[in-house]
Amino acid sequence: MKQLLLVSASLLLTGALFGQLFYTDVANAWGINHSYLSTLLGGGVSCYDFDDDGWDDITLATAQGDPIQFYRNVNGQLQRLPALISNEDEAKQILWVDFDNDGDQDLFVATYDGLNRLYEQQAPWQFTDITLQAGLPSFNTRTYGACFGDYDRDGWLDLYFGLRVPFQVGENRHFLFHNNGDGTFSDVTGPSGTIDQGGIPFCSVFLDYNNDGWPDLYTAHDRNFNPNTLLENRSDGTFRSVGAAAGANLYIDAMSVTVGDCNRDGLLDIYCTNLSGESSKLLLNQGPDSLTGQYAFREDATAAGVGFYGMGWGASFLDADNDGDLDLYVSGSEPGSMRISAAFLLNEDDGTFSQPAAGFSGDTTISYNNAIGDFNNDGYPEILVGNTYPFRTQLWTSPAQENNWIKVKLRGIVSNRNAIGSRIECYSNGHYQQRYTQCGNGFLGQNSGTETIGLAAATVLDSLVITWPSGHVDKWYDIATGQTYQLVEGGTNDGVILPNTATTPILLTVSSEETGPRFSVYPSPARHQLIVTIPPNARLRFAIFSTSGTRLRDGNLIADTTSLDISALAQGVYFLVLQDEYGQRQCQRWIKQE
Repeated sequence: MKQLLLVSASLLLTGALFGQLFYTDVANAWGINHSYLSTLLGGGVSCYDFDDDGWDDITLATAQGDPIQFYRNVNGQLQRLPALISNEDEAKQILWVDFDNDGDQDLFVATYDGLNRLYEQQAPWQFTDITLQAGLPSFNTRTYGACFGDYDRDGWLDLYFGLRVPFQVGENRHFLFHNNGDGTFSDVTGPSGTIDQGGIPFCSVFLDYNNDGWPDLYTAHDRNFNPNTLLENRSDGTFRSVGAAAGANLYIDAMSVTVGDCNRDGLLDIYCTNLSGESSKLLLNQGPDSLTGQYAFREDATAAGVGFYGMGWGASFLDADNDGDLDLYVSGSEPGSMRISAAFLLNEDDGTFSQPAAGFSGDTTISYNNAIGDFNNDGYPEILVGNTYPFRTQLWTSPAQENNWIKVKLRGIVSNRNAIGSRIECYSNGHYQQRYTQCGNGFLGQNSGTETIGLAAATVLDSLVITWPSGHVDKWYDIATGQTYQLVEGGTNDGVILPNTATTPILLTVSSEETGPRFSVYPSPARHQLIVTIPPNARLRFAIFSTSGTRLRDGNLIADTTSLDISALAQGVYFLVLQDEYGQRQCQRWIKQE
């Protein structure tokens, strides 16, 4: 294995007494004092490590007039921070995202009464509202769910969210904002075919439902006369509606979208909660039709035992016992012990789920939102549940079990830095499982950015395969369990990155001052001329590539400073690759602006 960076090894299991799963609420003991003071269907919960110190933090949305709550996790102890931003609107989705690829986490807040706002972290703990200068809407969109994903795979995360107009369904729609890579976004909803108008949108997610490497979009629509929608990415900047063809156009009171490969067949499945008291839905991905090639789903919630016949809202897949398959937690909004207010469902790895006695005393509240994190770094997930007044938010934890695990944190190089849209595949003792990384999941949730992968009794992970959003594939072998790893794109072959195996390959490496030709490229963004400076007397060849790996131009660089005419190139992200006489290559990403 090369460049497998060990971040931490948990010692918390030493001397532990293993037993059955038994969840207790530790929110009060951990200093969490939160309740959503509004009847508007709860607010978002995030388990993302917003200061990148290796400990999952907590961010909790609040109702109008209350500041958003931030809890920093310092070595397993939560510390509530002063409000990091000035925002007391009715907050819904909260997403930490490194939209500008600068190495720190920025913050997006969707609101119901107010503007959706983007805050750039310009210095540690210093956030600036850049909503309007970034080109995002200057009007109230009454948004619930939002998500980020790199739909065109240019290395920059794009933004998708819905607009809801009360009692005017025809005006409801979605927005897709393309990240220009220069701190701004462009509204590409129309040309991309993602408006999805006329429904009642709650939450959407990016997912790769057909395993073609391009992020698709699935949306839960409220009311059973509005079908859920599946928009398939056509890999050319446009989408087509395939909900009916794929059997994914559910006519239910859909609240949330939860994605995971719950039967370990290499295909992503979808779980949608239902508000009507009828069954929630589990869409099992059946793969491509043998004649048409269209991927399709089969609904299986009742047979699988995950119907949840209460007022279902947020749901999350998690491997609670680290036995190597995905379990399910569902939140409901009907309080009381005589109601179906929540459910913990254990995957039996035979196509069915059971509902064991696993604690959860007091989990009978008005709950809309949940998310998954590992706040004590013991390798076993906790469940953060956002509750509405008069109930307090809960943090459910269970003692560690005997099963083994690894934790994985990804960092993109050519791909977006958060590596959103990556596929993580694991093989141990003949057992296969996968994860797909997202920014925004369930109902207004954001899970930890570190993936916990249960390995049951296996003491070594035989192989770990990462397919990055760029298309590059890294493979690691014989990985020790009980540890957390930070995996960097290109880490298995000394930084060499193959952006897209479906096109003419070009090997890219991250620019370094230690190896390869030294050079600088400016300005970026550039409009008409790109200036390249190289060492005196150097003789280098250059090539310009698109993000798909297509060679657009090449030639020789002889002068110390060369001006390349790029006026004919379309707006977007490109790579300049230089090669010296010894075959050493270096790459620099740059932006072409209209």
